[in-house]
Amino acid sequence: MEGVAEILLHENELPTRVAALAGEIADAHPDRDRGITIVTVLSGSIVFLADLLRQLPLKTRLGLIHVSSYAGRNRVARGPTLIGTSLPDLHDQDVLIVDDILETGGTLRLVQSAVADAGPRAVRTAVLLRKPCRRDPEPTVDFVGFEIEDVFVVGYGLDYNGWYRNLPYVAALRAGPLGHGMCG
Repeated sequence: MEGVAEILLHENELPTRVAALAGEIADAHPDRDRGITIVTVLSGSIVFLADLLRQLPLKTRLGLIHVSSYAGRNRVARGPTLIGTSLPDLHDQDVLIVDDILETGGTLRLVQSAVADAGPRAVRTAVLLRKPCRRDPEPTVDFVGFEIEDVFVVGYGLDYNGWYRNLPYVAALRAGPLGHGMCG
């Protein structure tokens, strides 16, 4: 596809790892009758979330939090901004935060703080992708799908300027005048 430099995670790799993550998450929640509340970070995690939900053998309910870190065609994050939430009552609940990618950690720290303020019983975090950045402070991440190199990626829900979310794989975007990855 035009704009894609290299496929990093092929279409057949993603469901296998997502199913394994669902198993790890279920194993970490032994009280299956209690269930979990999943808080997903919009919009990049939607495809990952849909696949994960179908594999989780737990009673679940869903909350949404919309955070933006990029503006338009920018490949460099400007810092996370909370745009809006649609959350159920999280007080005394087991919460799983689901995000698409861990780069600088700013988005996860913002979301983890917002969730913690709601008084949950326990909070865990799952990310599909993690880049090898140094983060200060390092956000807590309990479940990681894949470690990837520091390149700007698209596909499987991740976008560039709103495009490429529909790709069934994760790919590096061709380098352009706006830079490469996030880690520096």
